[in-house]
Amino acid sequence: MTLVLATTGSTASASGSPPPADNANVWCVSTTGAKACFVAYGDHVWVKDTKANGASAAGTIIGGNWNRRCMNDLGEAGGWVRCDFDVPEYQNAELWAVNNPFIGNQASMDIYTSNPI
Repeated sequence: MTLVLATTGSTASASGSPPPADNANVWCVSTTGAKACFVAYGDHVWVKDTKANGASAAGTIIGGNWNRRCMNDLGEAGGWVRCDFDVPEYQNAELWAVNNPFIGNQASMDIYTSNPI
């Protein structure tokens, strides 16, 4: 299966590392060449390119009828990129890490878009 999506705009910037994953407020997923994390408080997605192969990396969140994608084209040495989104609250979704978007490695995990009540 290849992940192909339309995107909603975000503000992307080079950033420090995301908080540690706890699968309640912060989720992270990895595949060969990419790692993506979602932080429910603030609706942030972090993406890191983990393989020097000339391909970019993406972190994508997919909900019922919405999606958000964060791209990192800084290369393996470029570190983390953080994108700030506004996502629907209190929804189940999937977080994807993708290396070489549309044709490369990908992995996903289930997430929840809000902090636990």
